[in-house]
Amino acid sequence: MYSHSVTLEQTKCIGCTDCIKRCPTEAIRVRGSKAKIIEDRCIDCGNCIRICRNGAKRAVTDDIDMIQKYKYRIALPAPSFYAQFPKAKNIEQILSTLYKIGFTDILEVGCAAEVITKHTNEYVQTAKNFPIISSSCPAIVRLIQRRFPSLIHHVLPIISPMELAARYIKIQYLEKGILENEIGVFFISPCPAKATEIHRPKGLDRSYVDGVLSMQDIYKMMIYKMNTNQNIDVKRQSSYKGLSWAMHNGGLDENTIKSHIAVDGMESVIGILEKVEDGTLSNVQYIEALACTGGCLGGALALENPFISRYTLKKWIEEDLAKGICSNEKLIQEIASLPYAFNKDITPRPVFSLDRDMQKALTMMEDIETLYKQLPKIDCGSCGAPTCRCFAEDVVKQDAKIEECVFMLRKRIQDLSEVMHNLTQTVIPTHNDNNRKE
Repeated sequence: MYSHSVTLEQTKCIGCTDCIKRCPTEAIRVRGSKAKIIEDRCIDCGNCIRICRNGAKRAVTDDIDMIQKYKYRIALPAPSFYAQFPKAKNIEQILSTLYKIGFTDILEVGCAAEVITKHTNEYVQTAKNFPIISSSCPAIVRLIQRRFPSLIHHVLPIISPMELAARYIKIQYLEKGILENEIGVFFISPCPAKATEIHRPKGLDRSYVDGVLSMQDIYKMMIYKMNTNQNIDVKRQSSYKGLSWAMHNGGLDENTIKSHIAVDGMESVIGILEKVEDGTLSNVQYIEALACTGGCLGGALALENPFISRYTLKKWIEEDLAKGICSNEKLIQEIASLPYAFNKDITPRPVFSLDRDMQKALTMMEDIETLYKQLPKIDCGSCGAPTCRCFAEDVVKQDAKIEECVFMLRKRIQDLSEVMHNLTQTVIPTHNDNNRKE
């Protein structure tokens, strides 16, 4: 069953309406002083988690105890994970601590990221339909499916580094004759959308990832064991090339793809996609679009301040360059030999559906337009819907009452007041009046 990572704890919700304005797919309403997430609209971007002042929105990821079900427990740390430890001696220390908390093997996702960069460059050189929009951020792909379905053919048909890394490591173990139910592959994620992704992967029939673990949860386990005397020798697999994927420009190779745009933050991405939709960016070859401000470093599941994370990551990159640390070329070549393209089309998932009966849907559409003309059109959000048009839709669908709009309520009160006033001015004939007429 398809489930969302972003969920609501109603007991913590104070009905403040902060979240409804920042949801890119208008997936949140406030009814009865409590927020409600419309699952058909949610893309798990995590905007509401960052905005909620009371911690009522949270991301559901897999529990770390889940790894104990498997004999072979493989961690896939995202490049942004290293930036959560500004006081670590080096990246090797961070990787070593992953073994200390129970993992039996590690594959740096940065290795697969380097391979995806190479495949992306090759695809752009031969493509004819521009601009190409990156597909590594699942929240952006879902945004396109729901709000910009006409742009689906612009999406890069290449799997994410997470999926490629998981595919490689699982195949390696299977080829050794190890049973699949003994192999657990876990992605350490800065993003709630990745937790949803493995249940319904884009462009794939199935995901090779068995679980998604929150960076926050893993950090809490690691920080107490990082400086213990137990030393585990760990060799780096990726280099600064893989680490750069955590930045705002993601997997963009600026030296190869000259005509490009790197955009981060959902509001900024929407602005760029609107320009692609109206045809004003046809001269751009590639768009690296990331839902979180600052890229994956700004993910809702990241622990460290994104500005500090960026500084830390730059430090690791500079150290790699100074030490001459190179990626494991043999490993990179082996990963590059695997299939990397989508094997399944991405399809539109429109959010605006009134009724299966076309005639009824058209009638409801007319009712929405009629009601919308009566509304103040200031999108104040006091009704619990993000816009007046959304509120009109909710009323017609009987998900809200017209009186929930304070302006419409005021108008009704004024109308009622006028009726009451007119009633008080009406002269009612008395018995004496009738006698005088006689």
